[in-house]
Amino acid sequence: MLRDKLHVDDKDVTLLSAVMRDPDISQQVLADQLKLSQPSINVRLHKLKDKGILARVAGIDAKRSGLALARVDFTCTDAEQLLSIFQHCSFFVNGFVMSGTRNVCVFLIGEDLRKVEHIVNRYLRANPRVHHVELSVVVNTAKEFVCAIDLKREHSEPCADPESCKDCTVLRELQSQRAPRFLEEQEDDEQDEKEDDVQHQ
Repeated sequence: MLRDKLHVDDKDVTLLSAVMRDPDISQQVLADQLKLSQPSINVRLHKLKDKGILARVAGIDAKRSGLALARVDFTCTDAEQLLSIFQHCSFFVNGFVMSGTRNVCVFLIGEDLRKVEHIVNRYLRANPRVHHVELSVVVNTAKEFVCAIDLKREHSEPCADPESCKDCTVLRELQSQRAPRFLEEQEDDEQDEKEDDVQHQ
């Protein structure tokens, strides 16, 4: 059973259920419901948080916000490095290393699908170490899907333009530490194309 795996007792289960129903419930109300003292409730809550059993995430609810949410599954030979790049992207929600053929799954969110598709095309489909890229649009969610994205970072970075990922200083800073060769080659190709266009004008 889950409760055995998590090493929680009946009072912990009741406490978790109450907090999940009402995240803003006070410790005193919890104490009255469980017939415990408020300090005892406080200790239990801290233990549950320390063990990762009780967690809160502040963010945007994709279900009600109207933003475009997509799941991208793909095969990658260096999943950890690729996920480390995406962690610094304003539109990255979460990523998972999976079993099976497609060993990576990421969730991306944007104001529209055009932005999401550009990110996928530039950082996944253009990567020779990435294969079998499949993008699926999330049409609806059964529950709240909270996305902890950094709107302040989007404002400070050139994220408004769908073509702006190549100018993102966050990604460039990460690339300078562990520069993926495929991005350098892609930028070189883009520069060559610009020079060719100038010469032909």
